[in-house]
Amino acid sequence: MKREEKRVKKLVPYGLWDFTGLQTWLNQQAQAGYALEKWPGWSFIGIAYFKKDPSAVHARYRLDPMQERLGVVELKKREEGYKALGWNYVGQINRLYAIYRCDDPEAPELYNDADSLCWAMKKQVRWAWISLPILLVWGAVLFWDEWPQLLNGPMEFVMRLILHADVLIPIYAMMLILCLNVIIQGWRTSRGIRRVQACFRRGEWPTAGPRRYPELCHNLISFFSLAVFVLFAIFLILSGAQRTQYLSGPEEWNFPHVTLQEVLPAGATLREYGPTDLLRNDTFDHSLLAPQQYDVAQGGMVRVNDGPQQDTRLYQESVQTLSPSLAQAVYQGRVAAHRRALEKYRSNWEKNTSTLHPDLPDAYDSILEEELFIPDLDGLTRFTYQYSNETTPNMVYIGWVDKRVFVLNCSGAVDSETALTLLTQRLAED
Repeated sequence: MKREEKRVKKLVPYGLWDFTGLQTWLNQQAQAGYALEKWPGWSFIGIAYFKKDPSAVHARYRLDPMQERLGVVELKKREEGYKALGWNYVGQINRLYAIYRCDDPEAPELYNDADSLCWAMKKQVRWAWISLPILLVWGAVLFWDEWPQLLNGPMEFVMRLILHADVLIPIYAMMLILCLNVIIQGWRTSRGIRRVQACFRRGEWPTAGPRRYPELCHNLISFFSLAVFVLFAIFLILSGAQRTQYLSGPEEWNFPHVTLQEVLPAGATLREYGPTDLLRNDTFDHSLLAPQQYDVAQGGMVRVNDGPQQDTRLYQESVQTLSPSLAQAVYQGRVAAHRRALEKYRSNWEKNTSTLHPDLPDAYDSILEEELFIPDLDGLTRFTYQYSNETTPNMVYIGWVDKRVFVLNCSGAVDSETALTLLTQRLAED
């Protein structure tokens, strides 16, 4: 218990790669009457433990580059040899250096020349070259799910960031800070080790780096990022900030829209579906960058005059962002997402039917994507496609005007041109 009371914690002012800085600092502590008691291993956070020891003023500390990165065989052999010369093993610094103390002023130095130290650091330099690519691979794995989106659909990724900004941007920011902090620290360590060996190779003794407490700063940033991440996750769970709001029907559609009854042919009769028939609920979402996000649907069985009944559906999406540039990004992302969804559906259909049901027709007869020009809109793309078992094509309009993006998905008996015209007029009025 008395020993614990005498323990003194001291912040390490140099990077772990700084051979001269660490060795000089340990000797300065000894001259001040502090003997190194413990250098923490995996739990090292930039603090070393000393004890008050008057005899330490006569001690010398030296660092010995460790020859085995993953083992202790060589370390034990050296420890026995050094002990015979008067040097006692104290601990090790992150498998980089073994720390030895000697109280005999007549005992010879561990290394008498820079060439010997240069040779001793060969494996450290080799590991430094290997560790940096490993850290880069770790960083890539950390964002494993995001790489396919960034490479194959960057605009879809940007759209997701805008639509879910309150959650995704803080999470990605914290992940990026943590990743960069680890990689930069690894890069500095690798560069520092190579620089130290280069000095020894030239026959020079490297000078100590600046006292910036890099290990403590590195760990504080990591701990702070993890703490913020945990607190943010708890906040999301407790606040329900990202819970989708469900709407009861068109009376709660507070955005420019059209209704199914308005866009049916003259003389048509409608037996409207309920929510369970549509398998889709009207929803409202929001984010900091897109405070208004509606996704609604109507559908039913439509009979025109005395013709057969036809499954008819009208899906609408509306997103209002904080600026036209954000709306443009959402528009481009929505076009790319719809294109990819159609191609994926067709690919999966063809893959499954080619082996299990080769007699079935293709998923679509054709997919046509067109950019249209309407004076009141900043952008408009139309997708036209038809399922093999349908008699009328599906029309999907994705448009952008100022801060708003809309999706108008028409199928069955819906008069898509009338729907687009009415919606364009209401957008202009809005």
